[in-house]
Amino acid sequence: MKYRVIFVKTVVKLVVAATVSALLFVIVINAIKNPVENAARTYTAEFTDVSGLHVNGDVRAKGVLIGKVRSIDLHSQGERTLADVTFSLQDPYELTDKTQLAIKYQNLTGIRFLDFDQTDTTGHQVERLSSDVTKPSFDITQLFNGLQPVLTTMSTDEINKFTQNAIALIQGDGGGLAPMLDSVQRLSDYAHDREQVISTLTANMQRISDTLGGKSTALLDFMQSMSIPIGQAMTVLDQFGKTAFFGPQFLTPIANIMRKIGLSPELDIDQLLTSAFTSATSAAESLRLLPGALAGLQLPQLQSAPAAMHCSNGIAQLPTEVTVLLNGSEVVVCNAH
Repeated sequence: MKYRVIFVKTVVKLVVAATVSALLFVIVINAIKNPVENAARTYTAEFTDVSGLHVNGDVRAKGVLIGKVRSIDLHSQGERTLADVTFSLQDPYELTDKTQLAIKYQNLTGIRFLDFDQTDTTGHQVERLSSDVTKPSFDITQLFNGLQPVLTTMSTDEINKFTQNAIALIQGDGGGLAPMLDSVQRLSDYAHDREQVISTLTANMQRISDTLGGKSTALLDFMQSMSIPIGQAMTVLDQFGKTAFFGPQFLTPIANIMRKIGLSPELDIDQLLTSAFTSATSAAESLRLLPGALAGLQLPQLQSAPAAMHCSNGIAQLPTEVTVLLNGSEVVVCNAH
């Protein structure tokens, strides 16, 4: 009797554990599938590239789940292979000829979703959109072609941040050009040849833009912003050598000399003048003495011609009153005869 009770308890525990496991399994599967309620109608859109998009993928509008991808079928059209993506939309969303559909990155693992943008509400309802008005998928790894030596010096977090900013820029989901330009600056800090890194990055962006059919406005703005400094730099390449010569090697000794004589950003000119001159009258008297002091230094005169400052008839002797009036100023008066 005792063993039977133990056996029954064990069986009950196993049944409870199996039931709980089954419920958890169902919850996990539903979470993965992420079902959509009230999915009333299905539509079809044609894409030239659906890489990373799978059946049961999400259809989102401004990040909100509004539908699911039902099927993906390939078909040939001339020399091209296109994909028909059938998807469902929950009420009240509907497909119109003004709807913008794009395949975008959902995360850095490569999973994509179908982005539904209906900013223009004046369109007419349709059942299908052609590839001429849809934005295909793109491969973000194309952005790193030729940059492998630089990427090996970066940490995983830095590479992920750079990738996220690039995806946000290309897809038009970020804060504009600023985050991407900041990432480019950080990337170039690790490179020996910054111009080559920026040039390679711009060329890779161009290839991605061609893949998207030139439909990414933010990407085109980025390429235009990068082409301006690169183009200007290419016109003055011969000046970079002068910059290196007259840069730190020249300015560092000058800065040291200025610091030695007391000239620094912390120097208070007003306080210095106040301590040197007790009043405006004393300052004016000091300025009056400057001509005589400079004349006493007997600095070499700069002659514009060999005959300059030379009197052929000798120097005239000035009266005492005139000498006092000049107050030591270096004035030479020649004899007329």
